[in-house]
Amino acid sequence: MLSYFFTDKNGKRCEFKNVLTVEISADVDVPADELVLTVPYDRKYRNVDMLEAYDGKSLVFVGQADEIVSIVRTDGAIVRLSARSLAGRLLDNEAEPVTYINPAAKFIFERHLKPFGIVGYDGDEHPFMGTIKIEKGMTEWQVLEKFCSGRYGKGPRITGAGFALMCGTYGGAEPIVFGRNGVGYTSLREYIKPCKVISQIKLRTEEYGGYKSVISNKCVADRIKRVRYVNAFLDNNAVKTADRMIENGNKQSFEITVECPKCLCGIVGRRAVIDDSLIGKREGLVVKSIKYSLKKNGESTTVVLGKENGDVADELHN
Repeated sequence: MLSYFFTDKNGKRCEFKNVLTVEISADVDVPADELVLTVPYDRKYRNVDMLEAYDGKSLVFVGQADEIVSIVRTDGAIVRLSARSLAGRLLDNEAEPVTYINPAAKFIFERHLKPFGIVGYDGDEHPFMGTIKIEKGMTEWQVLEKFCSGRYGKGPRITGAGFALMCGTYGGAEPIVFGRNGVGYTSLREYIKPCKVISQIKLRTEEYGGYKSVISNKCVADRIKRVRYVNAFLDNNAVKTADRMIENGNKQSFEITVECPKCLCGIVGRRAVIDDSLIGKREGLVVKSIKYSLKKNGESTTVVLGKENGDVADELHN
């Protein structure tokens, strides 16, 4: 069972003693995790500033309160507190327009992450060779994204505890196993969705030409026909855009959902394996999202798994 603490606007830190319900959500495609917590009404909760959640001694969530709602009903009164993890600060703050030449991870951390409470990072000290131009209106999160995609070819993630994962390796090399000799679950659902797949992207490369260039999805069978069009004449990154559209469709076409009767925070982005006596073994998976809940009947976590790197060829050909 998790424990929960708050710090008020005067810096006083206290533990929540009577938590009614909790939800913690995290998604590999959403920069900030979210915590929603309800407790019996007390005026002191109107002054909450920071929220923390611990699994034993391990911090799994820290964030500033975004919303505090007092609710009075016929059966009593409660307070609902909502917060995003520290990545929310990077989304909320605009970065100073500037151009960097050959920046390294430490420089990006010191300039764009540390001032907002991010406690550390995993990037190496080999610089990004080239320039990174920060345009007016870019957020601090977009700066981090731009650096990580250019330097490591991966999107970043800020953990719920406030640590920056720049290299795209979330949770180490060892996969988490669900099923036999691993994490138990009460239910499993496997979804195969061919309707999400894009089979071809057709590109227009000349101002007055047709859509003659074709990028095909190598992961799908010929029986799947779903075409999109991209005007490459107006988009300098049209090939990357097309590849991303195909990859996103592949990712959305396959997922496995498992319901686990325990807390599984901090595993988003981690490699995973299903080992089930009925459906067999599923490898090459990654944790796409989790939703932890604490209610009257206990705690549980819904875990959504997808294929690593969007590779769904076997599922779509079967």
